[in-house]
Amino acid sequence: MDIRKIAVLGAGRLGRGIAENAASKGYDVLLFSQGAGGQDALKRIEKSLDRKLAKWAITESEKKMILSRISHTLDLKELSKVDLVVEATIDHFYTKQELLRTADHLCRPDVVFIATSSTLQVSDLARGITRNELLVGLHFIPPVPEVPVAELVRGFSTSERAVEIAKKFAAQMGKEIIEINESPGLVNPRALISLINEAAYMLDEGIGDAAAIETIIKESWGMTQGPFEMADRLGLDLILNWMEQMQEEFGDRYAPCPLIRRYVRQKRLGVKTRLGFFPYTAEDTIALSQEQED
Repeated sequence: MDIRKIAVLGAGRLGRGIAENAASKGYDVLLFSQGAGGQDALKRIEKSLDRKLAKWAITESEKKMILSRISHTLDLKELSKVDLVVEATIDHFYTKQELLRTADHLCRPDVVFIATSSTLQVSDLARGITRNELLVGLHFIPPVPEVPVAELVRGFSTSERAVEIAKKFAAQMGKEIIEINESPGLVNPRALISLINEAAYMLDEGIGDAAAIETIIKESWGMTQGPFEMADRLGLDLILNWMEQMQEEFGDRYAPCPLIRRYVRQKRLGVKTRLGFFPYTAEDTIALSQEQED
């Protein structure tokens, strides 16, 4: 099947990253969101491209071409025109299942569905749709355009044809596809939330401030972002949701640090509220203190 137009269901950080990445590789992208968030998503994608433009990673004409391939819609009936569906909404079972059911009714019967869930199992999601053999788990890791690997999972009923289509799509996106067995949390999210949680405990215990802990971990392991910046960019509400689901599945080894719960209650959610473990500027960069600037 020739895939030219894809739908990305969800305009959060993950959905925006998938849309940008896919458009940069020649796909036409229909970005769906509920409410007015989609227009903000297009602005954020443009902002992401502007950062690449400033670093000479793309040209002005490439930026315009990528943006021209992405359109936003609030109307799910537009799904009748797409060749592939990528579901990229919050990891809430009933939200995802309802969206997949709706898409199942609207899409052509041969269209493969990709679920990007970090904590929910593909086999469970597949039970709610008629095309359960065409649902594949493919976890893209934010920032999607920059991370060269993706985790692929088969459900109980996933067909070989669906897997091959998902692999071809991910390869076109520039990803190395690593297939793993179905398990809540996969590999990357389980490892990531453990690191973030332990770093939060160290901060809460007063071992060091956020900048000190971040720098030690980041520089020791050659990371471009430390655990606090990664958490802030994903959203602390999302991180807390992952931790609670992992705690329910695996027990108290994933119990969220009380500091993370306090930050979420205080709406210190990270980049999207301009304050998480670190403060952020309007350009989504960490706001340096006056002392750091001097």
